[in-house]
Amino acid sequence: MNSPLSNHSNSLTAQLVACALAVVSLLYLPLPILPLLAQTYRLNPGESGFTLAAFGVAYACGFLVFGPLSDRVGRQPVMAGGLLALALVTVVLTMVSTPGTFLMGRALQGFAAASFPPVALAYLAERGTPRQRAWGVAWMSTAFLSAGLLGQIYGGSVANRWGFGVALLPLSCIYVLTAIRIGIVKDAAHRAKSPVTSLWSNYRPLGGLLANAALRRVYVPAFLLLLCFVAFYVELDAHLGAAMAQQHISPLLARALALPAFFAPLAVASYIPRWGAHRIATAGLVVAAAGLVLSALAGADHLYALLGASVVFVAGIGISVPALIARIAGIAAAPVRGLAVSFYTFVLFIGASIGPWVALRSSGLSEEAFLLVLAALMAAAAGYSAGTATGLRTS
Repeated sequence: MNSPLSNHSNSLTAQLVACALAVVSLLYLPLPILPLLAQTYRLNPGESGFTLAAFGVAYACGFLVFGPLSDRVGRQPVMAGGLLALALVTVVLTMVSTPGTFLMGRALQGFAAASFPPVALAYLAERGTPRQRAWGVAWMSTAFLSAGLLGQIYGGSVANRWGFGVALLPLSCIYVLTAIRIGIVKDAAHRAKSPVTSLWSNYRPLGGLLANAALRRVYVPAFLLLLCFVAFYVELDAHLGAAMAQQHISPLLARALALPAFFAPLAVASYIPRWGAHRIATAGLVVAAAGLVLSALAGADHLYALLGASVVFVAGIGISVPALIARIAGIAAAPVRGLAVSFYTFVLFIGASIGPWVALRSSGLSEEAFLLVLAALMAAAAGYSAGTATGLRTS
């Protein structure tokens, strides 16, 4: 990472990025081993999906708790405390054996995991020069995006061979070590202030955030971003899985081909301060829409061309994510920045949750028509993002 960060700040950022990868991977880790989890914890095949739902719902709700809490008590205490709680829940989860306790543990794990992503994003978005902040957010965005693929690979290789519990133990060590590092860092600029208002008062600015025209031009594209991303791969597995199998292309390989595109945030990090987050975010959305159009033109008859176009689509998403976060950091004032970033991550995850439903509801469309629908949604997001509304800086 060629940035002006000091060695100390550089190593801290690297540790936070590694921890982000370990935290977000918890969401995706069970996907390739759902039958194994159903057998281990005596879940019906239909109930194995609750492994994801229990984590996901608590994860989304936690975003709206820990972001505002970090505005009130400070970023570092929330991250350190949340990671220690996550490590404890994760270790306990390796010891449970009944379906109810397993699903409850996954829900607690999801809630504790939510203490890290939005708070870490807000933390890095506030540190150092604009260039330093852009690099920090870019690396964090890369970790969040690549966790969707690397978490599944880790689950399919480690957990499938040695068990779910064994796969969780190394992650717990990462959480503890990162919590200790965060706890000992001296960062007076980000120490918590002593508020005298109630915790619920931290949510009052939410209406102002939603009323801000500039922030809406972040939240609406963010909602569509992961919705289209998840729907794309659900469609790929559901309707092109047999065709890919004939070409000896596994679902994980189809995703691995797009792995280089997950590093797009690093390619644009240095350009965000120079060209502006507004332009970069809109450009990324345009690239994503173009990738979907190219995928539709390739169609089921040209799978390799379709997968090549998917790299363009994923690269567009990778360009958009850090730029949208940078836009929030530039609009939301410090007292509500944690809430603003938390709502952004909440919207992202809600979009991702709706993605499978959108794909299933569109099963009557051909693959090409469905991809064009997704392209239209991304193009609409790009057009909305390109709007000139600046809004007032929220306070």
